[in-house]
Amino acid sequence: MAKRIGTGVVLLLAAIAFAAAPRPAAGENALAAGENAPAGYQILKTESGSFIIFYPPQFAKMARETGTLLEESSGRIARELGLESIAVIEVIIASDMKAFELLHGGAIPEWGIAFADVENQVLGINVDLVVRNPRDFSTVVCHELSHLLLAQRVGGVPIPTWFMEGLALMQAGEWDFSDEWRFMTMAGGRDLPYLEELRGPFPRSADRAALSYGMSYFAVRKLLGDRPGSLITLTAFIRDAGDFESGFESAFGRTAYDFAGKLYVEIDRRYKTAGTILNATPYWTAAALIFVAVYLVKRARSRRKVERWEVDEAGERRFWY
Repeated sequence: MAKRIGTGVVLLLAAIAFAAAPRPAAGENALAAGENAPAGYQILKTESGSFIIFYPPQFAKMARETGTLLEESSGRIARELGLESIAVIEVIIASDMKAFELLHGGAIPEWGIAFADVENQVLGINVDLVVRNPRDFSTVVCHELSHLLLAQRVGGVPIPTWFMEGLALMQAGEWDFSDEWRFMTMAGGRDLPYLEELRGPFPRSADRAALSYGMSYFAVRKLLGDRPGSLITLTAFIRDAGDFESGFESAFGRTAYDFAGKLYVEIDRRYKTAGTILNATPYWTAAALIFVAVYLVKRARSRRKVERWEVDEAGERRFWY
């Protein structure tokens, strides 16, 4: 709930490898295990009490803005999932890459701006990469929040990564024209991944990860796009059955395997030809120039936002709980 390579969705999104990767040894990930924050970190509890934010003193403003985003977004996401109440979630704002790596124990790729530890209900944010993030910070927060609240809704039942990521993309409103364009250009020269390959961690290669996110998004959009209320029904079946496959079949009347096969044929047919054409030099050169311009503008906006967060807050009221 996540990151950009070019203008693809990958760099913006949360690294999904965290939850499925081997856990760090005891003591290596103390904060994510629910222990006290590292020395020097401060604590902010949001108004509802559902979110406890640990942050370095220089990012007090970012912590408050993050808390506001969480409070504003959590109700909507919870309603879409059918979640009636939100259990406490810890949010850690890491001051730099080294601190961020200590939180996830090296389980996510270097391009991951954030991670969601669904088992311990922890959301980690890498401030170093926020400044490079061409998308709004709010989309990153919503993306990770989707992972955490989905896990709460299904009672911790394991969920395939493709469904988690595709749903997070939809709930955060992240997929846009530039993502669609990039997916088409990449699909022309590469084999698309099958959903069965995307049950666990996504590939660490940026290009393969971008295709994986795209396939995940199209899968969830296909499932839920024209079926109001189907997400609530599906998550209820998964929770009650204790199994994603059984819940899927109960909700949609067919197996996830059958759905995945038909989806692959449809997406491959739709994007392969278009991608091959777009990879021709004249088209690609024009597209690249557009992408670079958009990326630079968005990165400049993100940098200005981080600079505002770091402004000296002496004299402002501090929030302590």
